[in-house]
Order: sequence, then structure tokens, then C-alpha cells
Amino acid sequence: MTKRPFIGWWMVGAGSLCYGFGISPMYYGWGLFQPEMQPALGLSDTQSGFVFSVFSWTYHLLGPVCGIAMARWGIRWVMVPGSAVAVLGFWMLSRAESFVDCIIAYGILGGIAIGFSTILPAQTLASNWFVRYRARAIALVLGGGAIVGTWVNMLFAPGILRIADWRTGWLIIAGISAVVGVVALVFLRGTPEKVRQQPDGGAAPSDSGQDRATGPTGHGEWTAPLALRTSQFYILVGLSIAYGVPWGIIAVYGRLHLESLGFTTAAAGAILGARVFVSLFGRFSASFGDFMPPQRLLAIVLLVEGIGSAGLIVAGNPLLAYASVVLIGLGFGAAYVSIPVVFSSFYGRRAFGTTVGIRFAITGVVAPASPTLAGMLSDWSGSHVLSFSIMATVCLLGALVAFGLRAPVLGARPIAPATTSSIK
Repeated sequence: MTKRPFIGWWMVGAGSLCYGFGISPMYYGWGLFQPEMQPALGLSDTQSGFVFSVFSWTYHLLGPVCGIAMARWGIRWVMVPGSAVAVLGFWMLSRAESFVDCIIAYGILGGIAIGFSTILPAQTLASNWFVRYRARAIALVLGGGAIVGTWVNMLFAPGILRIADWRTGWLIIAGISAVVGVVALVFLRGTPEKVRQQPDGGAAPSDSGQDRATGPTGHGEWTAPLALRTSQFYILVGLSIAYGVPWGIIAVYGRLHLESLGFTTAAAGAILGARVFVSLFGRFSASFGDFMPPQRLLAIVLLVEGIGSAGLIVAGNPLLAYASVVLIGLGFGAAYVSIPVVFSSFYGRRAFGTTVGIRFAITGVVAPASPTLAGMLSDWSGSHVLSFSIMATVCLLGALVAFGLRAPVLGARPIAPATTSSIK
């Protein structure tokens, strides 16, 4: 009987497509359409930041629910309903007339959509299908967000604003979300076991103890409750906040900040587009996590992102602006991939979806508040310099913490090994 070719890399490709078109238009669209939406809807910087914060709070706090749902029903049966919510939310946003409309359509429905259809499912898909090549698989899946994000920043949003308006843009994004749902339904399979294959196309390293996150102990696998008892889990939660704060603030206020420094709208869009494009290379560079301790790589890239964030504060000329966003893009892109790689490396496949989901919920209490706080600081001080200074400091402190991070060691109490039914 001929052995069926391994389809894991095809899953990575389909997952990257769904992730890129599922997350980038909705995530970057808010900041890019905001200068036109604010006067049309009477929004202040604080209100715009609050809408984005509600959006972030929603998808972060849904992390544990998404993790449990994936364990029960599988990845694609979580992604498809999430895409349907996106269609509804962005259609409603295209018809918004007030601050409250934006909160409901973008903040709540958009947050539900991104929570169930993009970030956690994409990371879990790659982690389920690969062990030896885990960092590369996660990098390729999440790289789709950078590729599509570059298109959104540099071509899609500016093109829509030239020929139509922001309402048309959100209507098109609703249509894109519908296509993503169909692709996920038809092509995605959440685990290799579902199609009688194994991770990496052969016997998973977990069979020999390598992926059980027990390393030298060999005493079974991590579970989410055990992972929550380790200090490393909470350190990783803090590092997730450190790398994510600059990206979120720049996504909302980057164009306004650059225009305040004297850049034109077109120049600001090109600079921000370069940031997203470069993040693609940052995400791919995180594949070095297959060759070195991923937590060490995380420390390095947090340092790079922090330096870039500091440079953007005073980026009064194109050379410094582009240099700063290159560093931010490289650092964020690599950190974005490194965090789930570290989680998977520390705690294994069985606990991955739930632990990352809980991490999402905890970071969702803190990180999403940053755009609102940045907006308040902007309304108070008259510029975004203070908030940009704080975000650079947070990132640099995170780098120092990450350099001292070590993997947890599972105790001697035996744990029942994961079964096929426990990983969907």
C-alpha cells in the first residue's frame, strides 16, 4: 500500500492564507481608516483608542474559550463560526453612525471574530502538525499576516480611500472574511492524526520523550494546570505584553504620530507598510528557534524592537523613520512567533492550546488598555511622544527579563500521555 504523502506543509500554506486574510484587514484597517472615520463619526483619539482596546480585550479574554472549543470540536469548527461573526461585524461597521456602533461592530463582534478565527487557531494548527520543525511551521503560518498586512497598509487601504471611502473598505473586508471561512472549512485539518498521519510526517519526537516538555525527566506530559504552577508561564505572559504594546499603539496612532512629525499621509502609509512588510522577515527569522533556545532568541528580538521603538519617537526624517520601523518590524515579527514557540517548547502539544489561550486572557486585561491610555496621554499632552517613550521602555525591560529565562522541569509524578482525542 502506497504511503500517503505528508500534507503538513499544505496545512501550513492553507493556514497562512486563512490567517493573513483573516487578521490583517480587520486589525490594520482600524488605524488606517481612523483619520477619515474620526470626523465622520465625531470620535476623539481617546474614543478611537478605546474602541481598539475593546476589540483587543474581547479577543484576548476569549482565549481560554477558544482553546477549550478547539479541544472539543477541532480547529476549523472554531474558525468557521469566527469568520461568520467577522462578516456580520464589518458589515455593521460599514454602516456605523456613532461611537457606540463602532464599539459593537468592531470592538465586540470584531474581537470575537479575531479571537476564534485567527491567532490561536493558526498557532495551534502549526504546533499540532510539527514538532521538529515547529518554529519554522509557526513562522510560516504567522508570516501570512505580514504579507497580507503589507498589502493592506500600502495598497488596499490607500487604494480604497482614493476611489471610494472607509465604509466601502469595511464592506470589502466583510467579503474577505467570508472567503476565509470557506477556505478553512474546505481545506484545513487540525491535526495529522485526523488523516492518519504523524507530526513532521513521521514518528513524533514526543514518542521518545523529546516533545513532552519533560526533557531529562521523562515523566509524562505537561497539562495546563501544571503549567500554570510554574513561574515561567507568568514571565511569558509579561513578555507577551512587552512585545505587543508597541505594535498595538503604532497600529492605532502611527499615522497620526508620523504626520505630526511632518510626513505626508502617503509617506506615513509607506513607512507603516514597511514596518509590516519587514515583520515578515522577522517572523521567518524566528525559525532560528529550531537551532537555539527560543527564549534566548526572544530576548534578542525584544531588544531590537525596543531600540526601534525609541528611534521612532524622534524620527524626523525618512532615513531614521524607516530604520526605526525596520527594527520594530524585525523585533515584533520574531517575538510574535517566538512566544508560541517557547510555549510549545516548554509545555508540549497537549497543553499548548489551553496554556496559550489562558495567556491570551491574562494579557487581555493589560495590553489592550494601551491604545486607550496612549490616546488619553495624547489628548492631555498634545502629542504621542510620551506614550511612545513608555512603550519603548517596556520593550527594553522585557528583553532583560527574557535573557534570564530558563525552561521549567516537570516533576516526578507520572501523567497520563496525551491521546489522539485530546489533541484536535
